[in-house]
Amino acid sequence: MTQQTRYALSEGTLTLPEAVQDTSVTILKLPQARATLVVTRAYDVKPGQEEAYLQQQLAKVKRDMKKFSARAVEDSSFGPLPARAVSVRFENQGIAIEQQLLVVRLESHLLVLTFSTSAGFAADAQATWEQIRQGFIPAGNAAEA
Repeated sequence: MTQQTRYALSEGTLTLPEAVQDTSVTILKLPQARATLVVTRAYDVKPGQEEAYLQQQLAKVKRDMKKFSARAVEDSSFGPLPARAVSVRFENQGIAIEQQLLVVRLESHLLVLTFSTSAGFAADAQATWEQIRQGFIPAGNAAEA
């Protein structure tokens, strides 16, 4: 018999008949910062393939968006965990978008965060992104590989 699993949602908690793999895409709107945070989980990226995944994502944005530019990928952190990050700019339907893209290797998957704003990366948006990035507290099983 399989053990039940509890899964927390913003609206409440689900009791599920078995363990699950969360492959959801979480979209969080931050109205005061005039920004959006998208959290994605990539289970198909094997350890050591993080840089290739990041380059693949950048290539997709470059192919699909106008006026694309990116800074160099650099070492970063997500709470206490090491990460890789890159800043990008592009135009989507005539609107200039600025993004911070961050990838962090967890035990079972790659966690990808995309912080986007069309308001420009002013000091307040940068402060919000830094607070999010530095304030992450890993779950007990989210140790680096």
